[in-house]
Amino acid sequence: MLFVRFTVNGARSAKADEESDPRVRLRYQLSLADAAGLPLAKPVIGEVVADLAPQDKQWKPKVQAEFELPTGLVRGQAKLDIQLEDQVAGTRTARLVEISLAGPVVPDDAPLGPAAFGFYRAEDAPEPVLTPIYRPGQTVWARFSILGFARTAEHRYDVAYGLEAFNAAGASLFRQEMAAEQTGESAYPRRYLPSVLSLHLSQDLAPGAYRIQLLLHDRISGRRAASDHRFTVE
Repeated sequence: MLFVRFTVNGARSAKADEESDPRVRLRYQLSLADAAGLPLAKPVIGEVVADLAPQDKQWKPKVQAEFELPTGLVRGQAKLDIQLEDQVAGTRTARLVEISLAGPVVPDDAPLGPAAFGFYRAEDAPEPVLTPIYRPGQTVWARFSILGFARTAEHRYDVAYGLEAFNAAGASLFRQEMAAEQTGESAYPRRYLPSVLSLHLSQDLAPGAYRIQLLLHDRISGRRAASDHRFTVE
């Protein structure tokens, strides 16, 4: 959530003898967009109306708003466009405010593939292991983000992924063409897809070096990609 709050200087009040009109009538519209101009949320439109008493000479209109940011934001700058209309004075003003967005760095020309691939001890482990070493009978967990997939004009995406496991000699031990899929449609275009996979190790698995080959299939563009990720069994 993004919360916005500000006061307005210079709002004019109606004359004292205009009892049928509010002392202050201020309209506002707040719009939030990313650096490319794509809306991040619906505009917030509202009005501040106040009938001031003589002792309220120092009073200033206050505006509060909140925006629910979309899932999948990348690091960059957002722009908050503030439009104000003083309906008593018949004047308008505007201000543009830059807001930093947190998130991963995703190049516009990123190829189809994983980013931030890490091995974990458990599905909900907060941090990846520095040295991926497992024992027979354990489950290998991995988390990563998929980049470089295609999107339709409606921001629909459709990516499937699987895996193949190999021993040190390069012999295939297990293959699953489609372990999971990431498909959907969003109002704001997704640039990366957080994903997870797991591989259960058999109790009789020999110690040694192993690798997982991650298999990606972008079903919109038809592109495929594979990447290797190594771990050890002791």
